[in-house]
Amino acid sequence: MAIAKLSDLRVLVTRPEDRSADFAAALRAAGAEVVLQPLLNIAPLTAAEHGAAMQKSHSILLNLDEYQRLIFISVNAVQFGVEQIEQYWPQWPVGIEVYAIGAATAAALADRDVTVHQRALAMNSESLLSCSGLQNVAKSKILIVRGVGGREYLAEELKKRGALVDYVECYQRCKPSIDGEQLREVVSARRVNMVALNSGETLSYFTELMGEEAFSYPILVPGARVEELARAQGYCSIVQAENAGTEASITALECYANNNTPI
Repeated sequence: MAIAKLSDLRVLVTRPEDRSADFAAALRAAGAEVVLQPLLNIAPLTAAEHGAAMQKSHSILLNLDEYQRLIFISVNAVQFGVEQIEQYWPQWPVGIEVYAIGAATAAALADRDVTVHQRALAMNSESLLSCSGLQNVAKSKILIVRGVGGREYLAEELKKRGALVDYVECYQRCKPSIDGEQLREVVSARRVNMVALNSGETLSYFTELMGEEAFSYPILVPGARVEELARAQGYCSIVQAENAGTEASITALECYANNNTPI
């Protein structure tokens, strides 16, 4: 019989509802108890709030054939971005190279019959920037498909290499309708002893809702950048996964459970 490696963990999963199934299933398979409470939802843009961004995307996508490289930063970018692109280009422009951050993003593109030229091995911009196809990009036009208000690091680094970079912003991140009292009640009633926070945004929102009490919980975060944010906010018990993927997250939690100390 397989050993339930995470049987002592009761994990609060804060990923968007439609992005939590694989991680939750892997946690349960490893013996953990799962408490689902999204702290971030993903939604399409609305004309009332994002009219300017939508108009900019319209203009850019009409001229997609002018770009040499197209970067999808997440599964959400694929879900919303490919649909928009194919409204203008049922047949994609010839010669455009498609890049993906992480295996899940690459798989989502493959599911839509989009050929990925190269993908980042880890789920972050730093890994993507190491791809050979993004080294010599002087005077190349690169389009990044993302949500509203994402990180600027990727574009800034590509510009340093001489690229001309634009964005198509095709979805928004929304806070769910839960207040601090409700979240504290969930965490207390289910005796949560690990909080999985898959981005800097969910980390900050958990801190905002829970106040000082947040720092008493061990947290799982994806990568060094979010780990640094967590320490700056006041967290001490931090489990750092290599990235936000399910496999990396489970591996980090297994190390934590084996050692009973943050890694």
